[in-house]
Amino acid sequence: MSRMEKIANATDKMGVFDNDLDDLSAMVFADARPLQFDVTGRIVIPNDLLKHANISDTALFVGRGNSFQIWNPVDFKNAQQKSLSKLRNARPTLKIGE
Repeated sequence: MSRMEKIANATDKMGVFDNDLDDLSAMVFADARPLQFDVTGRIVIPNDLLKHANISDTALFVGRGNSFQIWNPVDFKNAQQKSLSKLRNARPTLKIGE
């Protein structure tokens, strides 16, 4: 089962009249589309997504557990600094195992 199918199944478990379902579905699925591959098997990122991510000639692939994100390197550095600052203040706990 694909990741998108798993997400769709999870949203199916939300109540049909759940106020958050419409927003969440729009955010996750409305702009989703299959990506094209070039002749060597590399993904081809559509121009509108490159523009949205502020990517021109250099992209940074950032691991996110079972997935990854593609960022403009400078934008990622700024976002990462903000995230680290928030985490230092919040000091969250991550439980591994049971």
